[in-house]
Amino acid sequence: MLSIIICHQNIELLNSIKNSIKSTIGVPYELIIIDNINNQYSIFSAYNKGVKRAKYEIVCFAHEDILFYTDNWGNNVITHFKDPQVGMIGVLGGMAQSDIPSAWWFNNYFAKSARNLLMKNPKKKDEKVYHHYNNPFSDPDKAEVVIIDGLWFCIRKSLFNKISFDEKTFKGFHLYDADISMQVMQHARNYVVYDILMEHLWSGTVSKDYYLDLCKFAKKWQRFLPILSESIENEYLAIYNWHALRSLVLEMKTKKFTRKEIKEILNKYLPVVRAKNGSKWFRSYFYISGIIGYANANRIYYRLERLSGFCKLPRYPKIEYKSINAS
Repeated sequence: MLSIIICHQNIELLNSIKNSIKSTIGVPYELIIIDNINNQYSIFSAYNKGVKRAKYEIVCFAHEDILFYTDNWGNNVITHFKDPQVGMIGVLGGMAQSDIPSAWWFNNYFAKSARNLLMKNPKKKDEKVYHHYNNPFSDPDKAEVVIIDGLWFCIRKSLFNKISFDEKTFKGFHLYDADISMQVMQHARNYVVYDILMEHLWSGTVSKDYYLDLCKFAKKWQRFLPILSESIENEYLAIYNWHALRSLVLEMKTKKFTRKEIKEILNKYLPVVRAKNGSKWFRSYFYISGIIGYANANRIYYRLERLSGFCKLPRYPKIEYKSINAS
């Protein structure tokens, strides 16, 4: 039996996910809707309210804009939590978290992320969806990760005697997933699972506020970072730290951060990555970026890294059927 919490802002999406859950879940459940149409709650406070109302031992948190493709997926959730080590499961996540402010999907550059999700290609007008699938260790059931994406995740309710969504540090709608993932990891293990498939209808962009909160997250957890899942070699972080900083600076540039704000980040974190790995390649990137700009340097370096095999981005296969949401 599952408690499912949704922070609600769109009635059409809410009705859609309600129908999807009802027709696919296959087990008894309760649906806890936190009405946030007027943005009176942060997602942290909304989810904390939902947890207090939950009566079942497994609590699922879901965005409104998802549709389930797996029949009886509720049974799969319950089966995963029969393993006492499992504290949290989801369908997307990163296997490492740097002490440099970094989104979990930065890991994807070196294929150290785990993914199992359907999404449309926003550049195409057809209704085909693509299976964003990355299973680095070929375990048919799950892959251990550090951070789980907030699109959809489930947590053992008993853990909320020790953890909660951090309303004091974060005030908006970002980093709740990374922060609660880190909290769970102090007590149990996090996994991306491969026997529950869903479609994400979202096609938006990441806001500037996200990267501001990312810096808050890195500061809050600095005592515990960097952190790796047990299946990842320690050497991975030596290069990933450079990539994390490079990606952060590029994203900040894209989101119109000021030169002063970007310089502050570089002054703070460039010495950190240099101390751990004196890579001439990455050091040259930051030097060249100062001359030709971050976007131009990024295009050149990423292309060279793709050609050399250094970058191992996964390729997502095309799913030859229409979205179940298509008219």
